[in-house]
Amino acid sequence: MKLPRPYSLQSRFLVGLILASVAIGGLLFAGFSYNMRQVLEREVNDKAAMVLAQVDAVQQYVRRILRPRMYETLNDTFIIEAMSSSFITRNIMDGTADNSPTSHIYRRVAIGARNPKFEADQRERDLVAFFRAHPDQKLWQGYTDRDGVEHFVMARPVVFAKSCLHCHGKPEDAPQELIALYGDRGFAHAEDSIGGVDLVSLPVSASVAHLQTTIMSYLMVFAIAALIYLGTTNIIFKRIVANNIRLLTASFKRNFSDDKGIELVRELEKGDEIGQMVNGIEKLGDYLYETREQLQHYANDLEDMVRERTEKLASQAEARSADVRLFVRLLAGSSRSGSRGELWAATLPDIVERFDLDRAVYVCTYYSKRHYSWPQSDVPPDLPGNWIDLLTESRALIEEDRAFIPVESSVGNAEGLLCLYHKPGRTFAEQDHEVFQALGRQLGIAADNIMALDSIVRNNANMHAIFEGITKPLLLVDESGKPVVANEAARRLALDLSGGMIQNGDLIGLLCADANDRGDCDISKSLNFNEVISREISLPSGRSFALSIYPVAESGGTRRSQAAVYVQETTQQKQMLAHMTQAEKLATVGKLASGLAHEINNPLGVILCYAKLIKKGLPEGQSRADVDVIVKHTRQAQYVLKNLLNFARPKAGTDEGVDLDAVIASLVTVFRVQAENQGAVIAADSAGDIPPVPVDAQALEHILVNLIINALDAVPEEGGRIDIRTSHDELAEEVVVTVSDNGPGIAEENSKFIFDPFYSTKEVNKGSGLGLSIVFGFMSELGGSVMASNQSTGGAQFTLRFPLRREAEA
Repeated sequence: MKLPRPYSLQSRFLVGLILASVAIGGLLFAGFSYNMRQVLEREVNDKAAMVLAQVDAVQQYVRRILRPRMYETLNDTFIIEAMSSSFITRNIMDGTADNSPTSHIYRRVAIGARNPKFEADQRERDLVAFFRAHPDQKLWQGYTDRDGVEHFVMARPVVFAKSCLHCHGKPEDAPQELIALYGDRGFAHAEDSIGGVDLVSLPVSASVAHLQTTIMSYLMVFAIAALIYLGTTNIIFKRIVANNIRLLTASFKRNFSDDKGIELVRELEKGDEIGQMVNGIEKLGDYLYETREQLQHYANDLEDMVRERTEKLASQAEARSADVRLFVRLLAGSSRSGSRGELWAATLPDIVERFDLDRAVYVCTYYSKRHYSWPQSDVPPDLPGNWIDLLTESRALIEEDRAFIPVESSVGNAEGLLCLYHKPGRTFAEQDHEVFQALGRQLGIAADNIMALDSIVRNNANMHAIFEGITKPLLLVDESGKPVVANEAARRLALDLSGGMIQNGDLIGLLCADANDRGDCDISKSLNFNEVISREISLPSGRSFALSIYPVAESGGTRRSQAAVYVQETTQQKQMLAHMTQAEKLATVGKLASGLAHEINNPLGVILCYAKLIKKGLPEGQSRADVDVIVKHTRQAQYVLKNLLNFARPKAGTDEGVDLDAVIASLVTVFRVQAENQGAVIAADSAGDIPPVPVDAQALEHILVNLIINALDAVPEEGGRIDIRTSHDELAEEVVVTVSDNGPGIAEENSKFIFDPFYSTKEVNKGSGLGLSIVFGFMSELGGSVMASNQSTGGAQFTLRFPLRREAEA
């Protein structure tokens, strides 16, 4: 990796970032260290306080409960293991400590202790002396070094209360058991005197070392993150700022070719890029000023020579300044151009102005010879005979009054020829040759960039037009199913399904919200397994859709993170298929029914005739009642056969129109009595202006009677309601009749079979299962339709759609 110069803008920026990172890291390190130290001190302080609290609890228990109880039981006998608070406390607290490096140390010591084992050492004597010198201090805490290990120590004075003098006052008052154990040690203490200390010592060296390790770990993480941040920022700064400034300064440096100019360039390179540009302008001014001063000096002796030289140098300086201004204008013009035509329209005038040309022409490609000219002219340029060689060899041809410069792309291929024609009597200067070469390269790069940008814009526009031109909903979605791009058809469908709430084409959330997957229509599955998935979606509203999901790879990779989703509504296809299936069933059953009706009707007539004859010859009694049963069931069989014939030969259509509202009103009057006997209400409602429908009145009555009877069977015994409504669908040229009830509705498992012949959910002998089949047959013969559904408020609803024109007329 090439390191930037130590005095460049990039280096100064990088050094500033490093210093800022070091400062921030130092502040974080200091703050984190201080905070962790405070946490450690609070932890050991709380632990030491808890140990002393345990000591207090044990001693209080011995003094208030255990010792009095022992005296009460044993009279004046003193048992040190059960009655000495110090003895018990030491043994209990020794049991709570372990041998780990972080375990606490508890000591209860005294000066002139009864047990020499608990005699205070020098540090503990210093603590006793401290509490005696400061009787108002009840606690001391701090850090001490014990065997090379830093310990946190919390100590408090041991004050002899009046109750303590029984064992620590005069020997003659003390229990004989103590004197037998320890002799005359530990006596002669006065009331409220301080004779020792309770202290807890906690080692903190291991915790401090762990703390330091933690802090160093965090510091290392910060350092790694800072290095990553510095490297990323350095790369971004280099690409966005430094490289672009370097291109401008490099263009400026190419204009200094003499010794003085080369020296200036070397001096400028010692600074950063922005400094180079600023200093370049300043040095150029100084350079011109110095040149002028030198010429003025020579003018004293060689005025004519100096004047000529001055004019030449001024001309060169002006030419170089003009070259700089030209390239700046070319950059500005290329950035504003959106096509090659705009590029040449913006740059050719500047080139003509800079070199004071008669005209400038750009001839593009080898074959088309399309040209752009300034001043504008349709006359093609006068090219040299070897112009093809100039293009293939990327070689410039500069004559006295005309120049032909190849315009090269970024990869070094010549794409056109820049033709410059001087005014009559004018010639090109020698120093302009290199400028022409640079001009050709610069214009080629600009044209190449514009061509690439134009291609991207054009391809994007074509893709957008294709995407929007697809009439079916099409989406590009991410891994969660959210739309990245949606065409107009998808946006319209989303508006339709959401009631105008969703405008961005988010169909996945609408179609798959209640799906038995993750709610993304298997998009995540398609992406994970890189396979095309097709699935069907059915909405509660009755609409159905077919989805096809195609994983899309990211640019330049194989990972799939987006998918193209093609949506096609299949509602009408499914309804048509269902109607076709139903019609095929009815046709098959109709043929069967027609044959059965003719073959069975005659035997039934004979049975009925002979049953009536037998009935006439029988007296009243059981035999006559049996014959009545035969007659009843024979007539029932004839009724079923009649329905079969009506089903097999529906003749519902007619050329004459019938008043639908009048027929419905008549049927409502007929069935109102039966409905009232069941505790139900039957009502009719019309939207008005219902045109006559071309349907046979008897067939219409048969259709409505079957639906009303089914509704009466479905409504509850009390509070039942049947509503019949008519309306005119002008757009579809149909009259719509709905028969609805407040019964239990149609079970989902029965909805596919309710129009099948002989399918009934009623009890045995309560229905033949032909009613709805006959309705379906009549409506099909009319060219209309019948649909069954459940209402949102409960109950079933049948929708009849009668066409206003016969199928043959349509």
